[in-house]
Amino acid sequence: ASCASEKFELPESFLREYKVRKAPFGFNGLGELVYHRTYSRVMENGRNEDWPDTVQRVVEGTFTMQKGWIQNRSLGWDEGAMQELAQEMFDRIFNFKFLPPGRGLWAMGSALTEERGVYAALNNCAFVSTKIEPECNVSKPFCFLMDASMLGVGVGFDTVAAKQNIRVLVPDEGKRWVFEVPDTREGWVDAVGHLIDSYFTPG
Repeated sequence: ASCASEKFELPESFLREYKVRKAPFGFNGLGELVYHRTYSRVMENGRNEDWPDTVQRVVEGTFTMQKGWIQNRSLGWDEGAMQELAQEMFDRIFNFKFLPPGRGLWAMGSALTEERGVYAALNNCAFVSTKIEPECNVSKPFCFLMDASMLGVGVGFDTVAAKQNIRVLVPDEGKRWVFEVPDTREGWVDAVGHLIDSYFTPG
């Protein structure tokens, strides 16, 4: 079972109060503009999120992940205590007392994490070394870079591979292999990996 197997929900009686509150965005409206441009997702009803909707998604997504993790390990889930923590978290985020990372605001509690389990999308930054390990394909670090970048993660890298003695080959035109690219993030990452490796794999 996935760690997001059972959804955690804040009670409507708690949320109702915040739906009518004015969110304390700062910077003379610039903060609200940036929020709507960057972090407000389209909901199932076709409407874009307002600030209380985003905070609800993030908090419920966070506690859904925690609830599943605790229950899957039989550690004892205390609904009352967790509701208290979740409601405090909601209030603090709503009032900008603290905020999750920008990627967390955008992805947490969305279909990306809840249905597909792509929690890498919650990271703002990552790093990958280009060093080619003997048991790995040359494309491995570049596939990671592309995959993370397509999730919105900023990826730093080094240039270690430039100093390695790596032999670049000319692909044999007589031995064609067709890869039909699935039009998905994973499919395009695989396509780039196959292309890179074709210059380093004999035959």
